[in-house]
Amino acid sequence: MVRIQAIILLISFISLINAQSQDFLKTTRVSTLINFDWKHAFGEIPGAQEPEFDDSGWSTVHLPHDASIVGPFVKDSLNADRKNGFLPRRKGWYRKWLNFSNPLNSKKIFLEFEGVYRDCRVYVNGEKLAHELNGFKNFIVDISSVVRQGDNLIAVSYDNTDMESSRWYNGEGIYRDVILHVTNEVHVAYKGTYIRTPFVTDGLAKVLVETEVVNEKDNNSEVTLKTEIIGPSGEVVDCISDVVPLGAGELYVFSQEVKVKNPLLWDLETPNLYQVRSSVVADGQESDLYQSFFGIRTIEFDRDQGLLLNGRKVLVKGVNIHHDLGPLGAAAFERGFERRLEGLKKLGCNAIRLAHNPHDEFILDWCDRNGMLVMDEAFDKWNDQFFGKGNDFNDHWEESLESFIRRDRNHPSVFIWSVGNETHQQRSPHYEFGVPMMKKMRDFIHAYEPTRKVTCGLHPSRKSGAYRTENYYREGPPEMEFYMDVVSTNYREEFWPVDKAKYPQLMFILSEAQVGNLGNEWFNFNHHNSVGLFYWGGTDYIGESFGWPSKGWPNGIIDWNDHWKPFSYYIQSLYSEHPMVQIAAFDSNDERQKYWNEVQLRYQPMFSHWNWHDKDSVKLYTFTNGQEVELFLNGRSLGRRNVPEVYYSKDIKGFAADEYDPDNPVNTGPAMHKFLEWTVPWESGEILAISRIEGREVARHKMVTADKPYRVVLEPDRSKIKADGLDLSYITVKVVDKNGVLVPDASNNIRFKVTGEGAIAGVGNADVLSDEPFVANQRRVFQGKALLIIRAGRRAGEIKVKAMADGLREGRITISSNYQCRLVKVCKLKMPQVFQSIF
Repeated sequence: MVRIQAIILLISFISLINAQSQDFLKTTRVSTLINFDWKHAFGEIPGAQEPEFDDSGWSTVHLPHDASIVGPFVKDSLNADRKNGFLPRRKGWYRKWLNFSNPLNSKKIFLEFEGVYRDCRVYVNGEKLAHELNGFKNFIVDISSVVRQGDNLIAVSYDNTDMESSRWYNGEGIYRDVILHVTNEVHVAYKGTYIRTPFVTDGLAKVLVETEVVNEKDNNSEVTLKTEIIGPSGEVVDCISDVVPLGAGELYVFSQEVKVKNPLLWDLETPNLYQVRSSVVADGQESDLYQSFFGIRTIEFDRDQGLLLNGRKVLVKGVNIHHDLGPLGAAAFERGFERRLEGLKKLGCNAIRLAHNPHDEFILDWCDRNGMLVMDEAFDKWNDQFFGKGNDFNDHWEESLESFIRRDRNHPSVFIWSVGNETHQQRSPHYEFGVPMMKKMRDFIHAYEPTRKVTCGLHPSRKSGAYRTENYYREGPPEMEFYMDVVSTNYREEFWPVDKAKYPQLMFILSEAQVGNLGNEWFNFNHHNSVGLFYWGGTDYIGESFGWPSKGWPNGIIDWNDHWKPFSYYIQSLYSEHPMVQIAAFDSNDERQKYWNEVQLRYQPMFSHWNWHDKDSVKLYTFTNGQEVELFLNGRSLGRRNVPEVYYSKDIKGFAADEYDPDNPVNTGPAMHKFLEWTVPWESGEILAISRIEGREVARHKMVTADKPYRVVLEPDRSKIKADGLDLSYITVKVVDKNGVLVPDASNNIRFKVTGEGAIAGVGNADVLSDEPFVANQRRVFQGKALLIIRAGRRAGEIKVKAMADGLREGRITISSNYQCRLVKVCKLKMPQVFQSIF
């Protein structure tokens, strides 16, 4: 039956394709993913850009593709180090053939690359058309002059051998999507709409739309631009048309104002999105149709209240994230980002900081649709890091920053721009402590996109003239603070009160707050007059390792499989209003400390199990946002305890200058936390926590003693996925006892067999010390758990998964995949769907 349905659907596709092929020359714009069936090889390969080159020995890969994640991990190597998670940095090539079956005539043909890491060169039919140094930058290539009807070769080279290109893992190769755009000669320019809402009331919003239209004809053309505003429910709420004669080769910026009555605002709980539909008519003929999404909202920063969203105080409750997806590496799978962001939303986050580079635009799309704020960051250091050794930052930053802002400026989720993080100029008198560069970048953004404030993450040090001297704590803030619109400090919130008292205009964000202190930086600042905080980091990530055998940063709130740690629930108790309680067991003798980046990191391992046979008593934390917790051991109450009252930084109004102790700023004020600590006798069975508010139970959590390993259990996040070649099913792999209880000390090696319409995309566990590869058909469980990621094929059908381990009953599940054409980037481009086959 499935085969018959597939044949019927295929016949329907062919009929549609044929019909669309006939109308190809009349089409205004076609935007098509070309992610599949690329050839890839490592190395510096002479002649690989030429059509006659033989690539029959190369691997076939599908984008997004991270060529480095396959490994292996290498401790001592000239091309791998702790910054990159001990994964290799190499050179490589991609090749793909495109066939245009229709005459191209006067069409414009573009290739959009959303990210190639790094130092990439693009060739079409042997001719070099682009060279992009910045591996995080999206860019578009006009290939119209070299493509022809019939077969055309795209070849892309990259060079990721610069060991200083980053402080964390970036992957390599074409790790984001590639899109083929076909337009007419008169069309909206790339990322060519800029939408602002300068006037917003309950009854009326003014929407300013600037639209760049380019005439690439050899002659003049009379151009009409019709701009329609489409409401969240799909209705046209206003429209306006302008007519302008465009000269040959001219780019014209249409400036239009439209009005929206009774606007539905974009907010955290009601993320209403509007569309701008731009219709271009040239000399009486439809020439282009372009759509852009935006939100109607106001963003303000107030020295007394912090952040105001639509006039309402919002305290930012955020985390920092890097761009890798754990076992998938840097490959930018939309479902991977979606799953991660869903978890952060459940944690209670209302904001993320995209550290420290432009991330995949899907993240912004998701945040737009789901009501999450974004600190959008363009750079890390102000040096040749992103551009490669010998390529001066001063020669490249403007072009990269403009491209970054142009891409992201219409996203309502973006509430502030960040231009860097802990730059070395901040502490160097040679660079005037970073002030000239900060002013340049701030003024550049204000001129190009004036609706948002500008910031930069500051190194956790004080005024550079007193750097590491006896006056270190007594001196004032870093010089750069006074030249950014909002001050972003990393790990130094204890100085805010004294700085605020002396310089009342300063507004603060804690751009990085450590989680090593159990996340209690939450209580270290005035919530009323500051913007909020971003914990470092939201998840574990590959790279920036403390040294072999660690493959990454281990102190994130959530592990790199996006499985929650016991500690995750403490952050949830601070951030979320959804009733919850969680038990975490720990041994204080296991606490680890490390001095890192002028910050004393403290990390206490915690566990969510009740297998403590070698102990007479066990220390526990209970995390809750309730008022009290009652603990039960095998049905016996161990007592009720009230959750500590919440205090903020000495006095809710903030420190007065004369209360501040500059010799010991960290210890000024009371110790503050919101967890309960217990010491309970251990006995096999069940430990249960019940949380109450006003005497009523609102949540409960229990841990049960596990027996010996018995079987493997597979738990997919979704059992139905799209047969589009891009969708993913994340399968949590557990070793459990006969009662289905996770066995916390299990370390069995699990072998996977996947058949049908899908394949293994990656495997992982939470052990950052493991040498096991992420691309494999087996993985050991760590603390009883692992992860298997399945990538859908492009045909509908079943995906059968079997997990086997010596001495255990095997686990089996079936994932179903259904036809969902996703060849067009509907989410990002908002264009009409047309199948790649028409080319």
